Amino acid sequence: MIIDCGYEETHIYPDDWIFGGANGLDPRADPRWQPTTYEYLDQFAQSVHVTQTPLCDEEALDEFTKVSSFGNLRPIYLQVKRPGEEEQLLPFSYEESTDTVYPMEQSSND
Repeated sequence: MIIDCGYEETHIYPDDWIFGGANGLDPRADPRWQPTTYEYLDQFAQSVHVTQTPLCDEEALDEFTKVSSFGNLRPIYLQVKRPGEEEQLLPFSYEESTDTVYPMEQSSND
């Protein structure tokens, strides 16, 4: 089954996958679901919020606005831990004053 998540991405699931939620398209209803963990980090790379709610990286990036509204958290970076993989820092940073996510600049050595 192919599902358009609304964040300029499509996700492909096996035909026998069980879906739920209000619209019947939430893959988390299937017992095989393994969540991805998203950890929002501040300027010192200290964890300020951890969630498994977003279904994809694009949704997690979009949620910087929500996380920054939780109080004085000041998220800037986003780390992701996918099932069976090592943690990795997504190549983006968030600027609260403009409520914008920017691609991180690559070093000249890359």
